Amino acid sequence: MRKRQALLYGTAVIACGLCAAGAKADAVTGTFFFTTFSPDTIGGFTGNVWSDTFNFNGSTFTLGTPTGIANTVGADGLLFLPDGNLAIAGQGNDHVSEVNTTSHAIGPVVDAGTGSYHMALNAVTAPTLLYNMWNGPGAGGSTAISALPIQPGSPSLSVAGTPYTVSCAAGHAGCSTDVRGVVFDPNNGKFYYGTAGDGLTNGDFGTVAFDNTLHTATLTPLVSGTAAAHGVSFDPFTGDIIANSATEIDQRDPTTGAILSSITFPGTQFDQAAEDGHGHLFVASNSGQLAFIDYDATGLIGAAGNFSADPFLAGSLDDIAPLSGSGAPTTPEPGSLALLATSLLGFGLLGRRRNRV
Repeated sequence: MRKRQALLYGTAVIACGLCAAGAKADAVTGTFFFTTFSPDTIGGFTGNVWSDTFNFNGSTFTLGTPTGIANTVGADGLLFLPDGNLAIAGQGNDHVSEVNTTSHAIGPVVDAGTGSYHMALNAVTAPTLLYNMWNGPGAGGSTAISALPIQPGSPSLSVAGTPYTVSCAAGHAGCSTDVRGVVFDPNNGKFYYGTAGDGLTNGDFGTVAFDNTLHTATLTPLVSGTAAAHGVSFDPFTGDIIANSATEIDQRDPTTGAILSSITFPGTQFDQAAEDGHGHLFVASNSGQLAFIDYDATGLIGAAGNFSADPFLAGSLDDIAPLSGSGAPTTPEPGSLALLATSLLGFGLLGRRRNRV
């Protein structure tokens, strides 16, 4: 097996460049951001937007104590905007809030054009947009997707979102248009979606084509009635799509939608996932746990011998912000720069996908 090597993305700090030869697992430490679907009180702060630290030393995975960032009117999906602020989906309140993670200032708060639960960035082709998903309550009705224009400079958000018409591609009449999550795959330039509702085991998984002039989204299912199709995220380490819902997390081939590897965590209700780009997966559960999987050595999230853990994080845990790719922080934490430079010397820039065993 030839081990794939990749660039470091997001806030995670990979210590692989300092690891001794023959080590079984990479040490990794960093900071992540998350939301709670209702305000929690932790460490004397009451709010719904948080950060926390994590540490994986190769044999144990531990979390720090969450730090309160903000208390927005509704919080669900979250990602980083080009200006470095967080976009926070307002749930059924039909808006998106922009939050500064340093000053903790909230604003602007922009009309999403529909209910707002999960989001994805279109930052590759003009115009730069924030795609917004309606996942149930709110004014969305049958409008599953809207798009908010992202402005240059800061703040990134200032203009209300435009609802999109969502339909099935030719030959797929009757497909579910209840889109719950969208993610962009930079390797093939396609967007992927899932339709499983909160806590549900089955839904559609496929590709979505956006027309940002006609304000339409056309769905092409790759697989229908499949497990783990609520949250979707792109994994730069393998080039695959991670999809999850209920108690299951699946690693899917972006060409066929086939499940390449799978893992379950009993007692969880998975929502959104984040990958650090180096074979470490984090998945937020509405049951309160943050699942962690180290699959660096195998390239398969469910392979025997992988380290995994699901420690408790917060009682109303909702979503975790991306750690790599679109919607992730654009720069590493200041304290990680020296370690990052050392680590990258050990990585180099190699191919798109790693060989699997």
